[in-house]
Amino acid sequence: MANSSLRIHPAIGMARVGNSTEYYLGPETMAASPQEGQALTGGLPIKPGTENTTITSGDLRDAQGRLKRQAARFKIFQYPNEGDKLTFPTQGGEEVLIGSTVDGKKVKDIIWTAHLANKKANCWEIDEDANLGIELYKPHEVTVDGKTMTVSTPPLRNPDFDSTSPQNPYTVNPADTDRLKKLVIDAGPRAIKASQGTTPVKFDNTTQASYYDQSLGAITNQANYPIQFPATNGSGSNGSDPISYLGEIITEPNGRLLVLGGHGLACAFDNQGNFDASQPLCKDVDNNNWLDDTSDGPVTAVLVFEDGTQQAIEGSAWAVVTDPAYAPQTLNVVNLWDDVYNTWLENFNLQPEVFSNGKYNPEYKPYFQDDIFPTLNSAHMQMWNTNLPDQAISAHERVKLLTEQKPPFDMMKFIRNPDGSQNNNGAPLMPLSLGDANQAFLTVSRQQYFFMEQWNKGLSVGASPLPIGEGEQLDKTILVNCLGGRFSPGIDLTFIVRDPDLYNKDWQNPAIGPFRINAEELNYASATKDQPFLGVGYTPLRSDPVQPGDLCKFMAIPWHTDYNSCATHTPAPNPGGDITEKNVYSGTVNTTLFWSWPAQRPVAVYTFNDLSANNGDIKSTKQRFSVRGEGTAAQENLSTPGCPASSGFDTAAMNVGRYQNRRNILTEWVKIGTIMQGPAIDGYPDGFNKDYYLEVESLFDKDDSNLVVFWPNVVDDEVYPPKN
Repeated sequence: MANSSLRIHPAIGMARVGNSTEYYLGPETMAASPQEGQALTGGLPIKPGTENTTITSGDLRDAQGRLKRQAARFKIFQYPNEGDKLTFPTQGGEEVLIGSTVDGKKVKDIIWTAHLANKKANCWEIDEDANLGIELYKPHEVTVDGKTMTVSTPPLRNPDFDSTSPQNPYTVNPADTDRLKKLVIDAGPRAIKASQGTTPVKFDNTTQASYYDQSLGAITNQANYPIQFPATNGSGSNGSDPISYLGEIITEPNGRLLVLGGHGLACAFDNQGNFDASQPLCKDVDNNNWLDDTSDGPVTAVLVFEDGTQQAIEGSAWAVVTDPAYAPQTLNVVNLWDDVYNTWLENFNLQPEVFSNGKYNPEYKPYFQDDIFPTLNSAHMQMWNTNLPDQAISAHERVKLLTEQKPPFDMMKFIRNPDGSQNNNGAPLMPLSLGDANQAFLTVSRQQYFFMEQWNKGLSVGASPLPIGEGEQLDKTILVNCLGGRFSPGIDLTFIVRDPDLYNKDWQNPAIGPFRINAEELNYASATKDQPFLGVGYTPLRSDPVQPGDLCKFMAIPWHTDYNSCATHTPAPNPGGDITEKNVYSGTVNTTLFWSWPAQRPVAVYTFNDLSANNGDIKSTKQRFSVRGEGTAAQENLSTPGCPASSGFDTAAMNVGRYQNRRNILTEWVKIGTIMQGPAIDGYPDGFNKDYYLEVESLFDKDDSNLVVFWPNVVDDEVYPPKN
C-alpha cells in the first residue's frame, strides 16, 4: 500500500511574456532576500539547463535584442507518512525525478498535461475608477438608461459584441455560445512525456490537443477539441497582431515541466469577431475589441514506473502567464504572498497558532527575518524604482538596519493600519503608494500589520523560523516575487486571490495541500469540434470551480495599456474630492502624485551607463524614467483618435513616465530595461558599490521625455525638458 503523498510545486507558477523565442527560468529565490555567502540578493531568474545558476544582464535578450520569456518550472515532491490530515507548514518532502523511488518503485517517466486559455474579452470590467474589486460581485444597485436595477457583477466587457444596437452591459449573457467562440482564446490541453526530450509541445492553432487519458494509461490526441484563436483573419498592423499561439511546454531531462507563455501580442477585432487593427485604445484597463496573449490554466502529472504501473497525482498546480518582470530583485511592500497567505490564515485555519476564532493570537512570536524584515527591506528597495529624495532614502536605509530587538521608537506610528481607519492619511504613514479596494493609500496586509505590532512589542526576540519544507517554500517564493496590494487590477494576479472560493478547501487532504486553485475536473473526451469547451467558469464569491483562463481574465485588456498608465497618479478616491481646475489650489484635495506599483512597474531608474559615466558616483547620477524616449514627452489634455474627448483636469505633470498615445506601448514595451544588482551586470567594475540596483539592456536610444525631479510632485508642477 502506498504511504507517500505526492504534490506538484509551486501551487501557482508564474511565466512571463517576451518577444523572443528564447527563455530563462523564473526565480526560485525571494526578491531582495540576502543569500548566504553571496553578494547577490534573491529574485534573479535562472539560466535554462541549470539547477539554480542565476542569469546576468547578458541573458535578458537574445542575439537579435528581443526580450526573452520567463518559464515557470514545476516540480513533484513526495511526502512519506503524512497520515490523513495535513498541517501547515509541511516539513520535509523530497523531489521526485526520473530515477527516483516512490514507495519502492522506480520512476521511469513523467507525463505532464497543461491547458492554457485567455477569457479576458468575455469577462467583467475592472472598475478602474472606483476600484471596488470584489465588492461589485455582491448584490448592489445600478442605474442604466434611467432604470435602477439590482445586479451582482460589474458590467460585462464587449457588451455590444455581435449586435446592431447598444446593449445593457449588465444583462448580456456571458454564456452565449457565439461570445464563447469568438471572445475566448482556448488553446486546449497539451500533454508531454519527460522522456521525449526537449522537443516543445505548442499551444497554437496547428498543434492537436492532447491529454493524459487515465482509462487508457496514455497520452491521447483529441482531434475534436475546439481550439479557439479568434480574429486571426488578418495581418499585423500598428501594434495589433493576430494571436495564434499562447506558449508551449517543455520538460527538463530530469522530468520537471517548463511552461512558457506568449510573445506579448495584442490583437484588435470588430464587433463580429474579425481582425480589425483600426480599433482604438481608449482606456487603461478595460478596452473592448481587444485580445492579448497572456493566459493561465491547470498543470497535472502522472508518474510512470519501471514495473509498468502508473500513479496519477491527484491534485493540480496552476500556471499563470503575465507581464515581464522588469525589476526581479526588487521586493513589493505588499507582495502576492502577503495577500494569499492572509486569505488562508483568516479563512482556512491554516495556522491556528497565528489566527483562530476570528482573531490574531496576542502571544504569537513572529520570526523577524521572515515575517518583519521583508517589509522593512522593501521600503528601502523602493529607491531604485522611484524618485525619492535623499531624506527618504536615508530614512529607509536606517529602517533596513533594524533587528529582531524591539525597535527604539514606536514603529506603528508610521505604518498605516489596514482596519480602514487611516485609509485617507498620507505621510508620515507608510507605505506611500496608491491604495486599492476604495482606499486612497495602500496598507500592508492584516497579518503583516500584526507581525509588525508583535515585533514592536519585543515579541520577536528569540523567535524561531517556521520549519517549512522545500515544496511549500517554493509555493511561497514564487508568490513573494509577485505584486500584491493595489489590485486595480495589478500585474500578476488581482483581487480574486482574496476570495476563499478561488481555492480548494480540501487542503488538509495530503493529496491536495494548501494554496491550490479549486480546479474544475475537465472531461476532455467529451469535447466536440463546433461547441466551445470552456464556459463562463469562475465568478468571485460563488462556488463555481475554476477553468483555464479564469485567473488572467480579471486583469487589464490588453495588459500593455495598464502597465503604461501606472506610473504616478493622485489618490483615487481623493480624500478631498475630485480634482478640478477650480479646487486644485484650495488645499482641500490631495494633488500629490504617488506611485502605483514601483517594485513591479519601475517609474524612475538609475542606469548602469549613467553610473559608469559618473565613475560609480550615485550622487552625481541623475535618474531617467523607465518608460522614456520618443512619444513619452508629457502633454496636457490629450485626446486619442477614435475615443471621446479628454475630460477633467489633466496636466502634463500627471502624464510623465508613460507613452502619451496608448498605441505606442503595444510595440515599445520590448524596449524597457531591466533593473539588476551590480554584480549581476556584465562588466560591472569591482570598485562600484555592489548594493546598487541599476537599469540595463534598455533599447531606448535617446531620452526625449522629461527630467526626473525629486518627489513630492504635484499635478500643477512644471514639467522640465530632459538634461542629458
